[in-house]
Amino acid sequence: MKRDATRIRESIALALLATVVLSFFAAHAFADNPSEMATTLSKRADDLVAQERYTEAIDLYNQAIALDPYSSTIWNRLGIAEMSAGRYPDAVVAFQRALDLDPYYARAWRNKGDALQAQGDLPASNEAYDRALAINSNDLHAILQKGINLQKMGRSDQAMEAYSEVIRLAEKEVRRNPNEAKYDATLWANKGEALARLGRFEEALTSYQTAVSINPKYERALTGVEYVNETLYRAKVSPESVMTPVQTVTTRAVERPIPHSPVPAVLSLLLASIAFLACRSRKHG
Repeated sequence: MKRDATRIRESIALALLATVVLSFFAAHAFADNPSEMATTLSKRADDLVAQERYTEAIDLYNQAIALDPYSSTIWNRLGIAEMSAGRYPDAVVAFQRALDLDPYYARAWRNKGDALQAQGDLPASNEAYDRALAINSNDLHAILQKGINLQKMGRSDQAMEAYSEVIRLAEKEVRRNPNEAKYDATLWANKGEALARLGRFEEALTSYQTAVSINPKYERALTGVEYVNETLYRAKVSPESVMTPVQTVTTRAVERPIPHSPVPAVLSLLLASIAFLACRSRKHG
């Protein structure tokens, strides 16, 4: 009787473990649907972009899109990688695909504006910036880059208005959210460039230095500090040369990758447990 009770308990334990394994398989199979797999590939590509391995990143983003062609986020990230690699026409196509899926994707409109600007298509670039600003009127990057385009197109008065608006909005943000502004290097860099383009170089230097203090590796801010210092030095010798446009630097934000799945270790443990109980059950039978 005691042996029968033992066999019953072991059979129940075996059945429970089998149920766990089947549930585990089902859950894992569900997790490995195309959309989830595409997200994982995209996050791996993000890491490659951060390492400036753009060609490899583009390959992974394309693999992700093959699995999930309806992700506007992945199309946008592909565009960023294409733009970073200097493939501006391809970047425009990718950003447009993102916008076809989500016409209210403000960042994709802004990115499309950057890619068109890099190609020299300034009117189309400003149209894209206008679409971004229609969704988010406080987009300092879009306002600043639109002003740069206007300046290149000879519309200096409108360009100056755009730069002044960048400064106004940046100062408003500092007053409204001072704690957040302490850590927003991009805000200070945008303000610095707008000030420099208005010829307010001492103030521009302060803004750029604030951006560098927040992020010592921020290339755009470092370039700005170097430019302003050089311009102030040149102004002592040749004052008429101080309005040379500053060179902009595109920055990227990359997400951390999804951690690797612990499936192999857990699955091995469950299978080993089932095998052990099955062996004991046969022995007692």
